[in-house]
Amino acid sequence: MASAGIRKTPTGRYKVWWRLDDGTQGSQTFDARDQARDFKHDLLAGVARDTWVDPRRGRQPFGEWARQWWEVWSSDPDRSPTTLEATEARFRLHVVPYFERHQLRSVTVTAVRRWQNELKTTHGHGTVMACRSILYRILQAAEDERLIVANPVRKVPAPKAPVDPDEVLGQAKRRSLTPEEAGLLLAQLPAQWWDHVVVLLGTGLRFGELAGLRQGRARLDAERPVLQVVTTRYQAGKFGSGYRPRPKSPAGIRAIPLAPQVAEAIRRQLPPGTDPSALLFTDPTSDGARRPLSRYLFRHVYHGAARQLHDPARSLPPATRRVLATLRADGPQTLAQLGERFSRPGGKLRPATIQAALGTLDAVGLAARGAAEPVRWSAVPADQATRFPHLDLHGPHDLRHTFATWLEDAGIPDRVIDEVMGHDNSSRARRLGASRTGMGYRDTTPEMAARVVAAIETRLAVVLEVAAREAAAHGSAAQ
Repeated sequence: MASAGIRKTPTGRYKVWWRLDDGTQGSQTFDARDQARDFKHDLLAGVARDTWVDPRRGRQPFGEWARQWWEVWSSDPDRSPTTLEATEARFRLHVVPYFERHQLRSVTVTAVRRWQNELKTTHGHGTVMACRSILYRILQAAEDERLIVANPVRKVPAPKAPVDPDEVLGQAKRRSLTPEEAGLLLAQLPAQWWDHVVVLLGTGLRFGELAGLRQGRARLDAERPVLQVVTTRYQAGKFGSGYRPRPKSPAGIRAIPLAPQVAEAIRRQLPPGTDPSALLFTDPTSDGARRPLSRYLFRHVYHGAARQLHDPARSLPPATRRVLATLRADGPQTLAQLGERFSRPGGKLRPATIQAALGTLDAVGLAARGAAEPVRWSAVPADQATRFPHLDLHGPHDLRHTFATWLEDAGIPDRVIDEVMGHDNSSRARRLGASRTGMGYRDTTPEMAARVVAAIETRLAVVLEVAAREAAAHGSAAQ
């Protein structure tokens, strides 16, 4: 049976000693008898309830324990390599360096609050919340192993997300594109990427899901063509790259009904042969070698197209961009002045070339011809020439935002949108106060799938029409 006692030391302090049923024993010294008595009572009560935590175990350095936690947590074979990559970076950069030299028992509520406040001053809300989650898991594991009495993160309120006044007032920039804007963006992309973008716009796939599609999962000859999402591709830096046999969430395994334009884009990408495991979409720049799609390559191509969409000057011929740069730098110029400016060795342009460049700039709205004689050409300021200032495009995931927005705009129920996009809608149901039993009794009927197809088909028709017209007008390669 556990026992404990108090004795006064020669120095006048009070030592609590204990011996537990498992054979462990120890002692702790206090300045006052009341402190020693309270500790003894807490010890015996904790032992009786099986909640006693030996304070000596909390002397372990945080860094040592955190690395032990990481070894166990990261060894789970079900962890997504992408999740491991993101978590490891935050663990290494923002959590361990701050607390590494602390003993576990000295990671107090005040220490956690101070760390959180300092992190808020240098990083966004998403990073703070992700790092807070990592710290919580590390200290919760320490509590579970009885290294500390309680997890201090529980007592530190999570920071609130900053409020964007423009978003509240309905003036925030959009990540989703209208069909017309999507068509203009598509026109800026090389023709070999058009099928990839059409499929992303028409299915809402994540890029890893697109890159992991197999030929056997494209059911194009069914009465209602569908795309089955199962295998996904990952690129996770030092955690490697490859294919996962299934998404990290069961909701990610789904069949997406296909609009005719999407089915045609997939047919154009079908690999030769009938191997059901053959990749459906591959790197279009690999000269027919059918190499796996690279997230980084596609992101680079997408960002280039987005920059051209915002700034039409980027897609102009080099000579035209030189004339525009001169007008912006030197102010209004006559044709004679421009001819003199470009008559110098090493940068010559013929008068006919300058005249053609001015005509192009006038046609796209980047330069204007004055009315007075002699005629002077002036450039539209760069900040005024930027198109679509209401768009805030981040990357290829914008296409997923666009797909969801199109379905919502068409009146498709949230539950169906979640199902098609591979989201778990149980959390949404709880947030909206919906009955989870009721959610379980609702099915996606063929009529609802047909509504999804019709909504996407109508909008993709506009996308392709605008893209073809824009590409033809600028002499780009059309699909």
